Amino acid sequence: MSLRISFIGHLTIDEIEYADNVIRVSPGGTAFYSSLTATQLGCNSRVYSVIGEDYPEEYLETLSANGVNIAKIVRRNESKSTRYRIIYRDGKREMFLLEKAPTIEVGEIEDLDAVYLGPVAQEVTIDDVKKIIRNFRTAIDPQGILRVFDEKGRVALEKSLDLSMLGKAWILRLSYEEAVTLTDMINPVQVIEKLLNAGIENIVLSMGSKGLITANDKVKYFIPAYSESNVVDPTGAGDVLGGAFLVELLSSGDLLWASCIGASAASISIEDYAANSILSKDFKKKLVTRAYEVMDRIRRI
Repeated sequence: MSLRISFIGHLTIDEIEYADNVIRVSPGGTAFYSSLTATQLGCNSRVYSVIGEDYPEEYLETLSANGVNIAKIVRRNESKSTRYRIIYRDGKREMFLLEKAPTIEVGEIEDLDAVYLGPVAQEVTIDDVKKIIRNFRTAIDPQGILRVFDEKGRVALEKSLDLSMLGKAWILRLSYEEAVTLTDMINPVQVIEKLLNAGIENIVLSMGSKGLITANDKVKYFIPAYSESNVVDPTGAGDVLGGAFLVELLSSGDLLWASCIGASAASISIEDYAANSILSKDFKKKLVTRAYEVMDRIRRI
């Protein structure tokens, strides 16, 4: 029987400006990338989201045509969709929130194997976060809870989430910058220790081209980034990583292999625009091949 996972967070419209000043408009959001990844790996994925009248029908068709259940996506014709401007320049990323869709009213979630909480702009209430973590095996990406916005919409991070609230989370997938904000620690190993001490069961700490650290209370691994990727578009790589890691950990219970699969998936996702790479016919074959290559280079911490 296929795994059943619900993905919660705004589907976004991303205006992405690259170093050559070319701007592409693409679908985005943690729920978009992670649900597609999980479906490619054989899961039954359902997305809970709110979109506005401006959300392109073709983006929904991409989800639906690839097996994602979109029945819980609510279109509010009186509202705009969450829209970001993402600027890549000199190896750095700058983000601006241009529009924000209404809060997601999660309501009742049917019995399933896991929930992936991926808010991007404070669209899930803290009470719902607590309820979901309490009642379901939950993977959470806290970026959308930690984000704050200035008068121009510029995105920054603020410690608006207490670690004790995450203590019952099954998986915490976060970037190094988010982890520093949450823990007030700089050293990645100390970051991991503080998160484990808070009670989080499995941690995936993404460090971009420097690789990632995954850990539970028994073991810690440093997973190097796949070194041969041709970077075209890094948007959504962390979401793809999180979706692949979640599926494999649910399937096998093997932290090391789930980590290698996650790192491999992220390396594939950056080699084309939007979700094109993970929707390619050779995705699964390439995923496993690269995961074995990554495994040969991991080390225990």
